[in-house]
Amino acid sequence: MLASTLFVTTVAAQPTPVPTPQQKQQVQDLVKQAIARSQADDHAGAIELYQQAYATTPLPTLLSNIGAEYQIAAKPVEALKYFCMYLEKDPAGPLASYATGQAKLLQSQLTNTAVDDANVCKAPAPPPPPPPPPVEQPKVVVTAAPEDPGKGLKTTGLIVGGVGVVSLGLGVYFGLQAKKISDDISDNDEMWRNDIIAYQDKGQRSEYLQITFLAVGGAAVIGGALLYMKGRGKTKAAESMTVTPTMGPGGSASLTLSGAF
Repeated sequence: MLASTLFVTTVAAQPTPVPTPQQKQQVQDLVKQAIARSQADDHAGAIELYQQAYATTPLPTLLSNIGAEYQIAAKPVEALKYFCMYLEKDPAGPLASYATGQAKLLQSQLTNTAVDDANVCKAPAPPPPPPPPPVEQPKVVVTAAPEDPGKGLKTTGLIVGGVGVVSLGLGVYFGLQAKKISDDISDNDEMWRNDIIAYQDKGQRSEYLQITFLAVGGAAVIGGALLYMKGRGKTKAAESMTVTPTMGPGGSASLTLSGAF
């Protein structure tokens, strides 16, 4: 009966529009039927009857009644729409406080934010757009060049070969020096030198060094070349290597290679 009382009060309070007696009776009949439907939990039927009454005479109070029915029917979006329509049509009407309070309640339910009386019917701000998905940075794959498995052998071969070349050079030097001393002694038709014995010993040492360096140098050059060629075809780098020149009796020389290949 509350809705009917509110309606009658509104009809008396509204200056416009003024319903004709026939319209007034028709609206009252529709309101009574709507109240009966609402009491019978037929809120959809009550809403339809209220809307017929509003079509007959557009009284703002009917909009508030429709909003209340939608609210009871758990349709907050529709309820808020009709409460706000009432506040738009009759912002200072007798149901303004009631409609404002219900609109605030519905706004808080729909947007989970508090609003003041002046903004109860303001459209909620749209939610911020979701952040853009992270841009996956392109992955740069750096592939290391495969290690030369024969690098160790080739490097060792170059070093040993280089030592051999230097040794050959020293052998040639001492050989020339020994030859010069031998020629000086053989071609001396005059008085012998005072240091002839020491000079002769120097020639012998030079000859000995010539033989040694030439032997070691030759062995080193050959060994270095073999190592380098082995490294070129090797599938696994040498783990360790030791190169040891050795001297044999009588001035013979050799080159000893040891290690894992």
